[in-house]
Amino acid sequence: MMLNQAAARWATIFLLSGTFWVAGSNLTFAQGGLRVRDEPVFTLRTPAASARLRLVQQRLEEILLQASSSQPQVGLEIPAPPSPDPLVAPLPAHTLLDGQLPLTVTPADAEVHAPSQPADLARVWAERLQKALDSAESQQRLFFALDLPEQLVWQGRLYRRGEQPIADNGQLVTDGTRIGNHVAYWEIPFGEDPLGFSYQPVLPDPPPERLFLLNRLRQFVPYELRP
Repeated sequence: MMLNQAAARWATIFLLSGTFWVAGSNLTFAQGGLRVRDEPVFTLRTPAASARLRLVQQRLEEILLQASSSQPQVGLEIPAPPSPDPLVAPLPAHTLLDGQLPLTVTPADAEVHAPSQPADLARVWAERLQKALDSAESQQRLFFALDLPEQLVWQGRLYRRGEQPIADNGQLVTDGTRIGNHVAYWEIPFGEDPLGFSYQPVLPDPPPERLFLLNRLRQFVPYELRP
């Protein structure tokens, strides 16, 4: 991402993340701060904190939706060493996710939180974010149902999303029917030969009790029929 500051003024530091694999996003934005599950990451205390937090939330969601890898990286773009001249204002620092900018740490943030430089505060917040994202449960919840609805209506019937993906055991087929932007899968009838049935599957009538949509990591997410 191109930043307004000259490239020569910045050094990029990458903090390697753990492996991300599945389950619904659990980022919490409240009381001026971001939490991943129960782990606090940062709190904004400057004027317009609410508007900034909404922008951070939007950017993080966009970045996660664009993620092509199950291993996003948290990083920093920090300014060159600060000027010894006390009259020269410190430069902001940038927190990155997958090389994209969700948060700028300003001199005002640093003043409120006590570190003398935005880069110092940005390091602390980046390390917290990395630690929170490295937890196995966070990794699971971030990608399981990203971009998948909690419920869907199909052929007049209501389906609700399950909480865990299922393994691909060769029993799921599709005829290409789409629900929104996703292809719908269903289980073959009991007793059918998977090889023969999957050659030319036909959508059951009435619709099946369970449908499956692929998440971004190509895992099958179940949707249960509700009365």
